[in-house]
Amino acid sequence: TLFRSIEEGAESERFKCHLARVDDYLFMGPEGMRMSGYNGSQLWDTSFAVQAICAAGLEEELMPTMEAAHKYLDVAQVVEDPPGDFEKYFRHRTKGAWNFSTRSQGWQVSDCTAEGLRAVLLLRDTVKEPFPPQRIFDAV
Repeated sequence: TLFRSIEEGAESERFKCHLARVDDYLFMGPEGMRMSGYNGSQLWDTSFAVQAICAAGLEEELMPTMEAAHKYLDVAQVVEDPPGDFEKYFRHRTKGAWNFSTRSQGWQVSDCTAEGLRAVLLLRDTVKEPFPPQRIFDAV
């Protein structure tokens, strides 16, 4: 955010986009200003909750929860690669990955992708609208 302000000025659209997300990472704690490197652990938590519920055989009993989890897995999966010549900037492809928290957080992690994929596969015969095969392929 600081660099975007210096580079483009406080009125630039990109700076305003950065500024809008500051509260995701900076907050006041008992000791004063705190910073978090992530904006949560939503994907991680959802994936492990799905796995536990399925391991206990409670998916049918908790169908609304399973549908909600599946919907979150759907909106959290990254559906495109970074724009432009991302390899030039040492970025990897991201299409099909899951991040630790949300899609917009933007840092895909291989074990998060594995856990997200596992949850999707566990739910494929349970939910009304399972993931299309191409989205599963993209995760692999």
